[in-house]
Amino acid sequence: MVALFTAGGIIVDNVVAADGSVQLETMGGNAVYAAGGARLWIEPVGVVANVPANYPRHWLGALRDAGLRTEGVSVLSETVVRSEWFIYRADGSRIDHLHAPSGILGDLGYGATRLTSIEIAALEARLRALPSDGLSYAEFRRRHPVGLDRLPASFAAARGVHLAPEQPSVQIALARRLRSKACYITTDPGFHAHTMRDDQLGNLLASVDAFLPSEVELRALCPELGMRAALQRWVVRGVGVAGVKLGARGACVFDGASGAVIDMPAAKIVARDPTGAGDAFCGGFLGGFLRTGSVRVASCCAAVSASFAIEAFGPFHLLATTRDAARARLAAFARDAELADAALILRALA
Repeated sequence: MVALFTAGGIIVDNVVAADGSVQLETMGGNAVYAAGGARLWIEPVGVVANVPANYPRHWLGALRDAGLRTEGVSVLSETVVRSEWFIYRADGSRIDHLHAPSGILGDLGYGATRLTSIEIAALEARLRALPSDGLSYAEFRRRHPVGLDRLPASFAAARGVHLAPEQPSVQIALARRLRSKACYITTDPGFHAHTMRDDQLGNLLASVDAFLPSEVELRALCPELGMRAALQRWVVRGVGVAGVKLGARGACVFDGASGAVIDMPAAKIVARDPTGAGDAFCGGFLGGFLRTGSVRVASCCAAVSASFAIEAFGPFHLLATTRDAARARLAAFARDAELADAALILRALA
């Protein structure tokens, strides 16, 4: 039996940080980061995803070593040759939807440790100009969306599920099916927010318990509304909790049950790699909520989970973090953020 599971992608990432530092071929994927964020507050946590035949098996082993349940990970017959590339700007924005083998740096004659601004610009141009030869992780996920047809028996009674970004029709179908199991469902739309129709958004809001997009995604979904007005509208349309992730500025979460607006700061951590922070936030929120039933405590847990995700390249630092370390950081975070109910938050997680 698992307490919760995350459903989404497991991929291979290549990251160029804002300072030019590079991390090639590391484990990535929204399902991984969300599960890593959740496991800091509740156990056991499972993962549901599809991976290609050539996915590094030792990375799946690393998930198991971290205590995650991987019976829901299906290894399919196709192979992927173009992994994901993320390039971060100094302002915190990210260039993504770029796909190429990691060897492209060598093709350009660049080292694999740190790039200059000129080299980063040349890399971006090269990535954008590459032909679409060979299967990418993005195309693999479109061909093989996550389904629940192979859901392990040990996952069937999960109390909560996080649906990571997926094609809207797939996300809605998953949410509706899971709703019949009476579990608590969280989700965020990811880049699909830019193409999601209003009727699809309405169906998704009515089928989940917490909707947690990023600020960019909120603007894509509700360009005519301010942040708080958008959150309130989403609650009116059926979701219990609506929140927006604001990166280094933290998050704003609207609790429909109480009418409270929770302005949650970000933990004061030096960010080496922001990849996966939003997914870890979502997982931390779900884990914290299932543990305590409190939207405010869940929002604090979410902020702390995100802080561990950004401290190092890839998810392995987050996956290696102990629950004791998470509680210690939560205590420091509550104190530094001057949260009036810090003691109550810690007692809720005792």
